[in-house]
Amino acid sequence: MAEKIKLSFLGTGSAIPTSRRNHPAALLQYKAETILIDCGEGTQRQFRKAKLNPCKITKILISHWHGDHILGLPGLLQTLNLNGYNGDLTIYGPKGSKTEFKEKISPYLSFYWNLSKKQENKFNIIVKEVSNKIIFENNEFYIEAAEMDHGCPTVAYSFTVKEKNRLDKLKLAKLKLPNSPLVGELIKGKTVEINGKKINGKNLMYKESQKKVTFVLDTKINDNAINLAKGADILISESTHSAEEQEIAEKYGHLTSIDAAKIAKKAKVKKLFLIHLSQRYDAIPKVILNEAKKVFSDVIVPDDLDKLEF
Repeated sequence: MAEKIKLSFLGTGSAIPTSRRNHPAALLQYKAETILIDCGEGTQRQFRKAKLNPCKITKILISHWHGDHILGLPGLLQTLNLNGYNGDLTIYGPKGSKTEFKEKISPYLSFYWNLSKKQENKFNIIVKEVSNKIIFENNEFYIEAAEMDHGCPTVAYSFTVKEKNRLDKLKLAKLKLPNSPLVGELIKGKTVEINGKKINGKNLMYKESQKKVTFVLDTKINDNAINLAKGADILISESTHSAEEQEIAEKYGHLTSIDAAKIAKKAKVKKLFLIHLSQRYDAIPKVILNEAKKVFSDVIVPDDLDKLEF
């Protein structure tokens, strides 16, 4: 059975939070990996409400260093420390992130530990600056970053589970094969002979398609966003403004509902989730939803603490 990607929308609001929508933050879980994307003020309380454990975070991806996307970091990191978080924690962000972290986050943490070197019972925080490239890869998945256009260093991210060959355990069970080291060869797709019968391992395998989630926060519409999201199962995109506010969106480096839908359509994604809604649409999110649906049909405006898996 294929392992699922789990997504939790911890904050779907923008610069000014409302009673319904917190500052931006999302959580992606896949096997042992737990990745936090942005960390607006109040994110650690959202973890509590969602019944999620922040101590399982393995990586943090920061889109940019505006306050509504990072002011939850000091409290979250202190909580991890007080709860005995173990191991290194890598925070990825755009160019300039090391300086931004030192100036905006470190002063709040100096009481707890010296960030320049690991101390007893403290964990390492590693800040990595990223641009247009794969920033992490293992046998299971990879993470890509791409530079956006927001008037300051900004990146978007994609998380992709690789296509892989898997053994069809039901087909294997029907063969009623004895325990044998040769079963391991079948799993590799080789042809083996067991009890005088030749069995082609390739006939027992199937391809598990890749899965891809793209996160596009705070940017004008641009080709990098389209290319990064290409073929994604899910695109999670900011949609701060309505179509009527196109000039304001361009002035402040944001997407309208139509812009986000155009990215989804051009990138041929399967499903679009719109977040980072302005407080103006807190009570009327259908304005944003209906505008986007004129361009791209499969659109959802999630609420805080909504979850999905695929």
